[in-house]
Amino acid sequence: MSRFFINIWVVSSILMLNGYCQEVGEPCNIKDTGERGQCKVHSDCSGIEEQARRGISITLCGFYQLTIPIVCCRNERTFAINVPAPNDLGIDRPSGIVFPDQVPSIDNSQDSLIFSGVRKSEQKCSEYSKDVTDEVHAIPLVTDVQPIRINVTKCEYNSVALIVGGTPAAAGEFPFMASIGFPDSDNQPDWRCGGTLISERWVLTAAHCTFSRDEGPNWIRLGALDMSKRQEQGRIDYLVDKIIVHPGYRYPLKYNDIALISTHRIVKFSNFIKPACLFTKSSMRQKNAFAIGWGQREYASPNSEKLLKVQLNLYDNRICANAYQQEIKANEQISKGITKNMLCAGELKGGKDTCLGDSGGPLFITEKYNKCKFYVIGVTSFGKLCGQENVPAVYTRVSEFIDWIENTIW
Repeated sequence: MSRFFINIWVVSSILMLNGYCQEVGEPCNIKDTGERGQCKVHSDCSGIEEQARRGISITLCGFYQLTIPIVCCRNERTFAINVPAPNDLGIDRPSGIVFPDQVPSIDNSQDSLIFSGVRKSEQKCSEYSKDVTDEVHAIPLVTDVQPIRINVTKCEYNSVALIVGGTPAAAGEFPFMASIGFPDSDNQPDWRCGGTLISERWVLTAAHCTFSRDEGPNWIRLGALDMSKRQEQGRIDYLVDKIIVHPGYRYPLKYNDIALISTHRIVKFSNFIKPACLFTKSSMRQKNAFAIGWGQREYASPNSEKLLKVQLNLYDNRICANAYQQEIKANEQISKGITKNMLCAGELKGGKDTCLGDSGGPLFITEKYNKCKFYVIGVTSFGKLCGQENVPAVYTRVSEFIDWIENTIW
């Protein structure tokens, strides 16, 4: 992680802190010029780069949720650009994390640990995310105050674009994606399932992906994009060392469908290979999530050779319970119904879904102000015909298994 004093975009400047903290949307004064402005989240201030180039020091209003810089942004007439008002921007709270006062009271001892930084997965998330942020040091105007550290995103991808109904991913866009290989008749890898790299050694996947009539998975492929290519920049294959299936899983039942696979050696991180964070909250504000995989583009079609990405809607579990009511009554595999350990996601209009070959892969969200930071909320578990109307797919809810994951891998 690079450190600089202070370097925003190109030009070195000094962030100057007002004598008191101001909120987003409040009027402010730019210290160097005395011009009127408005406090905005730094990523929403379109003119700040030009301001820095002109040698105008950046005035810091304060911090949003203690970590996101709020700067005094010159009024749009100064730059003759059309900047939406803060209310139009929908600035609430960072969407990648749900804060305790945003969800109903839940009897869950984990919640108090998440935001105090005690949870091991949260500590590791911060550690792994250092490569996608720059630490900025700013000097406040207040005397005898230590420099302020600000994490500024440095991400090549500003958003996750819109694998049934999916579009191809770019190289390095999802560096946590893993493919799990089983030996075929010639002892060559048959890439059947997906997974998520979550540490230096461990990949998160579905428990049913570890079962085979012949032999379990032997390989983990990381940094891949196009499976048809014999070689790719940044791609590395690892041998499987250990397979740990959740103790509550019973094949072929659909419950506790989660497992961990370790590589035979430490994974070397790069621009193409990096872990994802684990989402630890039992509730979330997001209405959408993203899925990726090399699965079928449509039911009964060949698997995709290229990694595909798709945006899916998150639904209340009652939607899936209704969609699978016949299976719940007739099939003992889901006889307990859709439980709190599951997530319901898809597109009720049809056309967008995960499919065969995507099993074990991640369902994930990003932070509103840091699109480089991915939080895995689900593991692709099961569904009906891919992309069918009114039938979302079902995912294992990662937050319900955080204790087990942490105790297993760290």
